[in-house]
Amino acid sequence: MTKSHRSRAILAAMVVVVVFVVILSVTRSDRSRDLVLQIEPIDSSNDVTVFVGGAVEDPGLYSLPRGSRVHDAIDLAGVLDSADTSALSLASVVSDEQSIIISEQQKPVEATDDDSVPDPGSVGRLSESDSGDRINVNTASQAELQSLPGVGPAIAERIIDHRTSEGLFESIDELSDVSGISDRMVDDLRSLVEVSH
Repeated sequence: MTKSHRSRAILAAMVVVVVFVVILSVTRSDRSRDLVLQIEPIDSSNDVTVFVGGAVEDPGLYSLPRGSRVHDAIDLAGVLDSADTSALSLASVVSDEQSIIISEQQKPVEATDDDSVPDPGSVGRLSESDSGDRINVNTASQAELQSLPGVGPAIAERIIDHRTSEGLFESIDELSDVSGISDRMVDDLRSLVEVSH
C-alpha cells in the first residue's frame, strides 16, 4: 500500500469514527429528553387546612385529611350550646383555605321558651326578675345561671370558671369576656342579672 492509500484509509476511518460518535451523542440526548418529559409533579399533601369560627369553643385553624366533611371540622372546634348549624351543609367536603363560620341561634322573645333545661322554679325566678329580683352572676349557682335565656350548661360553667380564675365581675359588660357570650347576648341579659359582691 502506497503512502497516499494509507492516508486515505486513515482519513476514512476517522470520518467513520466521527460519524459514529455524533450518532451516539444524538441518540443519548434524545433518550435524556424522553426521560425528563416523563417526570410529573407529585402532590404529597394529604391534608387541607380550614378556619372554623363563630359559635365554637376553640375557633382557629384545623388540618383535616382530604375528603373530610364540614361536620368533622366543627366537631374539632367544639360547638357551643348557642350554635345554629342549620344553615351549614354538614355533609359537604371541605376544601383547603375554606372558612366555616357558625352563627348563634336567635334568642327567643319569651324567656320561658328557652331550649336549656331550667331548674325547678326557674320560670318563676325569670318572671320575678322584671320586678327587680335579678340573678347575681358573682354568686349564682350553675343551675341558677342556666335559668337565664341562652345560657346552657357549658356557658354557665364558663361563667363560674371565669369569676373563679379572673375575679368577680365588676360590670355586666364583662360577661362578654366569657367564651360563647356575645355583646348581643349581654344586652339580652342586662335586665335579668346583676354583679353585686
